[in-house]
Amino acid sequence: MSDISTSVSNPVRPRLWVETLWLLDSLTATQPLREIPLQRGLNLIVSPPGRGSSGHGVGKTAFCQLLRFALDDPLWSDGSTLRDELLHSHELKEGAVAARVHVGGETWTVLKPWLHQKQYRASRTADWRQLAANDAENEFAAYQAALRRHLVEILPVQKLPGSEQSIEWHQILAWCSRDQNARYHSYYQWRADGSGFSWPAKSPAALMQIVLGLLPDGTTLRELDGTTKTLEKHKADLQTLREEPARLLKHVRRQLARHLNVSAKTPFRQDGLFEHPNLIGIAKQRHEAYQQELVAIDAERQELAAQRQAWMEKRAPLKAGIDLLTNRIQQNEALAAGDMQAVKRLQNEASSLQQLLPTRCDAGSRLLRDCSHVMERIELTQIDRGQRITQHQRSKETLENELLPLRRRLAELEAETAPMNERLTAIDQQDAALTTRHAQSLSADQLLSDAIEDYELYEDIATGKSTSPEIGKLERQLESAQRRHGQLQIQLVKERDAVAGRRQVISAAMHAVAKSLPSFHWGLLSDDDKHRNRPFQMGPRHSTTFKVLEILAGDIACLMDSTAPESFHPGFLLHDSPREAEMSESMLWALLGHVASGNSDAFQYIVTTSTEPAEAFKPFERLRLSSDSEDSLLLCRRVGAEQRPLA
Repeated sequence: MSDISTSVSNPVRPRLWVETLWLLDSLTATQPLREIPLQRGLNLIVSPPGRGSSGHGVGKTAFCQLLRFALDDPLWSDGSTLRDELLHSHELKEGAVAARVHVGGETWTVLKPWLHQKQYRASRTADWRQLAANDAENEFAAYQAALRRHLVEILPVQKLPGSEQSIEWHQILAWCSRDQNARYHSYYQWRADGSGFSWPAKSPAALMQIVLGLLPDGTTLRELDGTTKTLEKHKADLQTLREEPARLLKHVRRQLARHLNVSAKTPFRQDGLFEHPNLIGIAKQRHEAYQQELVAIDAERQELAAQRQAWMEKRAPLKAGIDLLTNRIQQNEALAAGDMQAVKRLQNEASSLQQLLPTRCDAGSRLLRDCSHVMERIELTQIDRGQRITQHQRSKETLENELLPLRRRLAELEAETAPMNERLTAIDQQDAALTTRHAQSLSADQLLSDAIEDYELYEDIATGKSTSPEIGKLERQLESAQRRHGQLQIQLVKERDAVAGRRQVISAAMHAVAKSLPSFHWGLLSDDDKHRNRPFQMGPRHSTTFKVLEILAGDIACLMDSTAPESFHPGFLLHDSPREAEMSESMLWALLGHVASGNSDAFQYIVTTSTEPAEAFKPFERLRLSSDSEDSLLLCRRVGAEQRPLA
């Protein structure tokens, strides 16, 4: 590895790189617990095995998480106990991480306590001490805006196709600093607990294509996804509509059989020349019976109506007499009681003598207004107010004497009309019963006719003899969606062909990585649906680390390609202990050697490892950790239970 170059001059700078990381035990500290200088190019954070130590549990993973914290990753501690251990540490709970971060050509100093979010601070001019003492203007919001402006807003597509979720900086950072806990299960599994995608099955792949410049316009992909959903919905709806007639056919058949009280196995119509029971035949017979019953009911109701009219005419004069007597009795009682208001009201009733004056009396066939007896009685109620009390005392006895024959006559008339009333009530009851029977028969006949009509309609649709308007409309919509889907697929192929050169460049970078590794002969990028979960490939396969190695090599190929003007990659990559997946030392150093021999000023690659670096890699070592003493731990002390040390 003696040919590895440690300093290659190139004016190209990564969009994002971290120059220094400081770890503080409090905001009042004058000196940091640890200052970690970093450079562009390859950076190694190492913890080789020591005396009775495997090199683990010293803080490599904690370093990665705290670095992500400084880069504004809201998920920096997810899947680990780091934040809880820091907050429950008596010595470190007031601590913070600070970093000098280069974003799009701007240099930022950022400070973030892990206890108080309101004390997150950043500045383009102040150092970490000034930020900790709050002696500088806080530009933290501007720092967040710079990350978005230089790393997200430069993307040609701002929303993920399919989900229409806005792309966030922390999603890109998740790709560039995948969790060790994810263990490289899949190229698109960047965080053990997810990366905040609303559509995790497809969004990571779309994000990678956008960042690499392989998806300059997401319109076609977005529309294609929309038509795919439309096609699925139309097909499901069409299947439901096509199955519905058969289901309804069975339902109507059961209803007919139950309504006609026949076996469910009875055929719907007669098959062949021989007579046998069938639903249509039985239904026709039942329909004729209903029609005959309706005719009979109508005739009986007409007969009852004639009888009722005759009895009403016979009862009419008796009822008129009863009404007149009742009114006279009530007027006399009101007069006797001195209730002139009730008298006035009764005089205005249609059955009163006052209202009947233009008519003739039955006894003498003369107008009631010419009858002296009637007029005298009326005059009793028309005396003036001054005479009312005296007249009332004089006529009360006369009124009471008059009531006795009136009441006897009223009782006689009521007794005479009682049989007529009973007969009319009986007629009304018979008519109500006939009305109910008529409605029931009419409804049953209509239901029978509707069921037969529905059966024939559903049978024609189920057998294909006819098509429902809904099915026809949906079939036309499906055909239109299929045509549009086909057009979009052709358009997508054209767009993919337009970036074929870009794909070849990234494939060439992947091929160069593969060629630098022992026993591998080729590498390429395949971002089609067939290789959805394995976009980067190398061959031939020859070890259990093959899958992890492909993922690492794919990340590195994207990093090396970040210098291309068509790429929107941040030029930053963080790998936590890649050799943990049983990768051989020779494979690890060959992989890192390929990075180190590249254009090192154009990107930043940070790797943690528990493997002792070869001599040629010593210049890339930025921090050496060990469990031999507390001073050699990342935070210069143990945090949390010893059985759960920082990784």
